[in-house]
Amino acid sequence: MLQHGNFSNGPVLTLRESEILEFVAQGLSTKEVALLVGIAPRTVDRHVENVRLKLRAKNRTHMIACAVMEGLLDVDRNPPEEAVNG
Repeated sequence: MLQHGNFSNGPVLTLRESEILEFVAQGLSTKEVALLVGIAPRTVDRHVENVRLKLRAKNRTHMIACAVMEGLLDVDRNPPEEAVNG
């Protein structure tokens, strides 16, 4: 889902910020991300805030939309077959 090698003049995210962005885009909560990555929830919030500011987004939802538009996240337009058929 992450696009590495983005050569646009857009914002540059750290590897940790990209990792956190990926988890947030998947719908994970701050606490879930913190457990997965092994950092404090407050640190996750700080990374999210840094990404939000770099993207000049108003909130988390807008941050994800901006990340997609900047090419930092790739949207899977074809969901897996099992997701469609339940």
